[in-house]
Amino acid sequence: MIKIGIASDNFRHDDRSLTYFFKWCQKNQSPIVELNTLNGDDFFEGLGFSPAASLQSDPLALRHELESFGLKVSQLDCHYALHRWQSIPYLINGIKFAHALGCPAIATTDGAEVPRGMTLQQVYERAAYHIGEALPVARTHGIQINVEPHGPLTNNLELMVKLMKHFDDPLVGVNFDTANTFIAGNDPVKMTEALLPWIHHFHVKDVAPELRANIGKDTGIAASDVHVGQGINADNIRNIVALLKKHNWDGVMSLESKGEMNTLKSLEWFRTIL
Repeated sequence: MIKIGIASDNFRHDDRSLTYFFKWCQKNQSPIVELNTLNGDDFFEGLGFSPAASLQSDPLALRHELESFGLKVSQLDCHYALHRWQSIPYLINGIKFAHALGCPAIATTDGAEVPRGMTLQQVYERAAYHIGEALPVARTHGIQINVEPHGPLTNNLELMVKLMKHFDDPLVGVNFDTANTFIAGNDPVKMTEALLPWIHHFHVKDVAPELRANIGKDTGIAASDVHVGQGINADNIRNIVALLKKHNWDGVMSLESKGEMNTLKSLEWFRTIL
């Protein structure tokens, strides 16, 4: 069964705190949330202007706060470019935090570009090694590592399938992003179908008409300026939902759109297609 989630990152653009985000989700009867994380401390988060959780904070206190609002976390976003060594401690700390929080999964991805001096194959090898370093911790804690299409490696279908088959582990899967795949020049519906055996979670984003010229040139967008259902990716999203229903897919589709009002409109639209 498809369940709707709301990404806390949507409220970053309005300079809102996690507590504000929790209250909003409770008010709008959206009990499943996805949280941004920081592997350290942040000026804006500390002052209450960022809806992100520090992995150095107390996960049990956060869990109690979530429970007080009747909310559960579907995934922690622990994005740090997988070719960089910093991704290893970020993944491991995210896994431990997710376990204490009662959250089943974390998400990770590659960077926006192939770094100078590296080939795409080298990025793949580095990413596979870094995920492999964190995987034993994921196994002992029972936490899913979901790789999100958001860069040249993860938007390459052949390499994504290769990465999944390389691990052949139920704890390594895909957090599929409808907009990143589209803006990178892929067909999101066909890519969903190809990766469906490994997809455990979704980011549902639309794409503003103004970005049409960027298709095939960019590897992702942080957030959409239009609400889900308003942009040029809406038909793909409808078709993906239909595909998932056909296959009785069970999981969370987390809505991503810039700002509070766009999030509300996204929620209203997405409920109509479910």
